[in-house]
Amino acid sequence: MSVKLNQRPSFFKVLIMDFTRRLRLPLVFSQRYGSALRGSVRLRNSSGKIWFVKLEQEDEDERYCFTRGWKKFAEDVGLEMGEFLVFRFVGGCMFDVSVYGVHGCEREISGAGFQVEESDSDDQVELSKDDVPNVIKKKRSRAGNTCTSESGRSLKETSPLYFEIRLKPHHKSRVSLPKRFLMAAGLPGKQTVELDYLPKHRCQVVMLDHRQRNRTEIAFGWPEFWKSNGLVFGKTYSFEFKPSRNVIEVQELKTLNYRSNNSYS
Repeated sequence: MSVKLNQRPSFFKVLIMDFTRRLRLPLVFSQRYGSALRGSVRLRNSSGKIWFVKLEQEDEDERYCFTRGWKKFAEDVGLEMGEFLVFRFVGGCMFDVSVYGVHGCEREISGAGFQVEESDSDDQVELSKDDVPNVIKKKRSRAGNTCTSESGRSLKETSPLYFEIRLKPHHKSRVSLPKRFLMAAGLPGKQTVELDYLPKHRCQVVMLDHRQRNRTEIAFGWPEFWKSNGLVFGKTYSFEFKPSRNVIEVQELKTLNYRSNNSYS
């Protein structure tokens, strides 16, 4: 399913029933976009604070709900019966949230969400099976074939959902995920993630190890992944999280004209 570039899906909810543990999304929104957005999503207020929330489908019908993490959002924001919430999808499994009080005016959302550095959210994005949220200004390269940022680097390489590593022997058992990538992909608290090696599309579910202080690593399942796909020490590979598929796509970089700012050893 695809959303036109000039369209941003949105919906509103009036808090008239029990909303403290979960919030049901409107049926039509669920039917159109729920399957593409399910998993971990992010709710962002006007000051840039972010809450991680699970989007899951209810058993009894086609509706999707904000579940795990919603209770904390509701408590942090101080939601009250009768208030009016507007959710606007802005790409990268991110919703901007506005809260209107019972007096009819928008109110400030405070709370203890994560303060995450984000790029300009005003760029238009497309939601499709290959959705990649590129949220920086775009311009055409002289060749006319590649979209680049104003710094001259490709949009993919400037995305927080992308990084590169030169595979070395110390990567044989695990790989560390950059914090910027971890937060943008909504992986904090997740126990597993799926890796998809391109172009063969050989997939492997791997465990995420959050035990290291201030660091998360791809651990159990990683050795099997790189061995079965023939990854080679000394070569450079890209890792890109695809929100619509909820997977990390891995592929070898054949040529490198420069070292990306998202490159890690």
